[in-house]
Amino acid sequence: MLQSKPDREISPPTIAKLRKSMKACLNQDTIRTTTTDHFIPIAKSAGFQAIELTIDKVEPILASNSLKTLVTVIQQNELEVASINGPENFNLISQQQFSQLKERTRKLAEASRELNCALLVPVPSPLTKEMPRDEIRAQTANSLTQLADCCGDDINLGLEFLGGSDCSVKDLDSAIQIIKTVDRSNVGLVLDSFHLYLSGFRFSESELIDPDKVFMVHVNDSEPGDRASLRDCNRVFPGRGVIDLKQFGKGLAKIRYDGYLSLELLRPSYWEEDPERIAKTGRESLREVFGV
Repeated sequence: MLQSKPDREISPPTIAKLRKSMKACLNQDTIRTTTTDHFIPIAKSAGFQAIELTIDKVEPILASNSLKTLVTVIQQNELEVASINGPENFNLISQQQFSQLKERTRKLAEASRELNCALLVPVPSPLTKEMPRDEIRAQTANSLTQLADCCGDDINLGLEFLGGSDCSVKDLDSAIQIIKTVDRSNVGLVLDSFHLYLSGFRFSESELIDPDKVFMVHVNDSEPGDRASLRDCNRVFPGRGVIDLKQFGKGLAKIRYDGYLSLELLRPSYWEEDPERIAKTGRESLREVFGV
C-alpha cells in the first residue's frame, strides 16, 4: 500500500479545518435520469460546490457542438467541474477497440480543458476470462500509460477500481501497483467508499494511503448483505448503511486530504424520485457524516 508521509497526527482543530477545505461534489449518476441542463442548477440549489460529469452525458453534448453552452451554464451557476467519469472499460480490449477509445479519451481531455477540469476517471473492464494478476496489472498499466500520452500532462487520470468479483482491477493494492508501474505524477487513484467496502478494505487503515495519489473520493453507503452479492443498486445515502464512513472520514483527515468528496449513488430507485429532494438529502448526508 502507498505509504503516506510521516508525522500524520493532527489536532482536532486542524481536522475541522481540513473538512472545511474539502468541497462537496455531486456526481451526475446520483440523479442519472435528470438531463444535464437540469442537473447543474439542482446541484447549485442543493448547496454543492462542484459537479462530476459522466462520459455518457458529455459525449452527446460534444457531438451536438453544445460544449460552449454547457460551459456557460456551469459558470452561471458558479460550480466547479471536478471530473469527467470515463473512459470506461479501457483495459483488456482489442487493439482496434483501444484505438477508438483513445480517440474518445482525447476528445474528453479537450472538453475537460474547456470546462476548466483537470481529471478524467478511467474505469477498468470486467474480467471475462481467467488471467494471471500480474498480466492484468501489466496490461492495465500499459493501457493507462497510453491514455496519459494522448491526454497530455495537464490532465490527470484517476484510476477507479471496482470492488466486484468480476472486475479486472478489484482492490486497492492492485490499483496501487498499477499506478506505481505507470509512475507519472498525473496518474493516481479515485477512491470509492462502496468499492473499498466490497473489496474488504479496512477503513481504519485509510491513513496509510499516500494523499498525493488520491485525486478524488467518491462517497456512498451500502445496504447490509453478503458483499459478494452487493451491486451498485444497493448504494444508499451516507450514514444510512453499514459502511464505517466516520472512520473513513477520520482517515482522510489524517492524510490531509483536502479535495472533493463526491456523492455517487447509482441507485435506480433514487432516479425515480424527485431529483431536487435526492440532491438535497445527499448534500445534508455529507454534512452529517463528514462535516463537509
